[in-house]
Amino acid sequence: MFCSACGSTVNDKLNYCNNCGAKILKENTEETPKSMMDNLLTSLVFVALGGFGILVGLVSVLLKNGFDHKGIMVIAFFYLAALFGICFMLLSQLPKLIEAKLDQNRETPEGYQPPQQLFAKTTAQLEEHREPASVTDHTTRTFDKIPLREK
Repeated sequence: MFCSACGSTVNDKLNYCNNCGAKILKENTEETPKSMMDNLLTSLVFVALGGFGILVGLVSVLLKNGFDHKGIMVIAFFYLAALFGICFMLLSQLPKLIEAKLDQNRETPEGYQPPQQLFAKTTAQLEEHREPASVTDHTTRTFDKIPLREK
């Protein structure tokens, strides 16, 4: 596998190029917005149908055991409110997936240049080694000898 930015050989398991630091595009492993949308809609159907199935079973068990009809209605109301809340939260993700799908299908205008990235220097681009300046040479002063007091 080769880096699309600098052309150097890159290990298949890496997410970023060792040479230039660019993100490696792996087309086969990434989920597309269409597959994510399919997964979202499938999970929404399972949650809704499973939730209604559980509600029907719960109501039938409660009716069989002789619970009050008003109590069953209150339980069913709160259960349905929670189920619709979960389904609403799942559906709120749908516009984001649609926008991602539309962005994927948009063509880039001719002459468009992506912004330049700032790349970290590789070891080949670093400056030559030089000795650091001594801290004591540049920060301490030379003092005159202090005369000792006579007793």
